[in-house]
Amino acid sequence: MAVATSAKVLRIALSSACIAALAACGGGGSSGSAYSPPQMGTPPTSSPTSMPTSTQQVISLALPQSTIGQVNDPTWGLIGGYTQSTGSQVLAFAPGSQVMLRNLASSTPHTLNVIASGVTPGTPFPATAPSLNASGGSTIGSGFASGSLNGGQLAGPFTLTQGTYYIGCAYHYASNGMRDVLIVQTGAVPGPQATPPPSGGGNPCPGGYC
Repeated sequence: MAVATSAKVLRIALSSACIAALAACGGGGSSGSAYSPPQMGTPPTSSPTSMPTSTQQVISLALPQSTIGQVNDPTWGLIGGYTQSTGSQVLAFAPGSQVMLRNLASSTPHTLNVIASGVTPGTPFPATAPSLNASGGSTIGSGFASGSLNGGQLAGPFTLTQGTYYIGCAYHYASNGMRDVLIVQTGAVPGPQATPPPSGGGNPCPGGYC
C-alpha cells in the first residue's frame, strides 16, 4: 500500500514539472501580452526630386507688331522683335554668357541673325535681309544665324562673343522691321522696354505673340 502511494505521488510531481516546463517554453510569461509582428519600414515622406530646369538666360523673339511692341531707343533708334525681359529692347549681356532662344509665337517662324558686327550708334542697318540658312554653330558672334525657329521652339544654349551687333529676323526684317541691337560687353545694360501697341491698333494677333 505504501509503495502504491509513493508511485502516485511521483506521477503527480512529474506531471507538475512537465506543465511548468511547457509554460516556460511557450514564452507566454506572466504578463499575458499579445504577440506583435515586426513593423515594416516607414515609407519616405519627401516628394520626388523635381526635374532640373534651365538656368540659362533667354532671348525671346516675336513680331514687333505683337504685344512685344517696338521702342525708339534713345541711342540706337527704332528697334523691335527681341527681348530679354517682356517688351522689345536693346539686348545686353556679359561676354561668355550663355543664352537660349525662344520663339514666343504659336505658329510663326522667326530667326536671330547677326547681320553686322562692330556697329556704332548712327550706323544704318543693312538693307539686305538676312539668310534663312543656319551658321555659326553654338556661338553667337559675327556671321551667326540661328536658322528657322518654329512657333514655341526653345533652342540653345548659345555662347555670346564680345562685340556689338545688329541682329534681325530673316522672315520679317524688311516686312515688319524685326531688327535689334545686341551688345556683348562687360557692364552692358539692356535698353528700355517697348510698351505694347494699343488693342485693335493693327496688331495682327491681339493679346498674344506672333
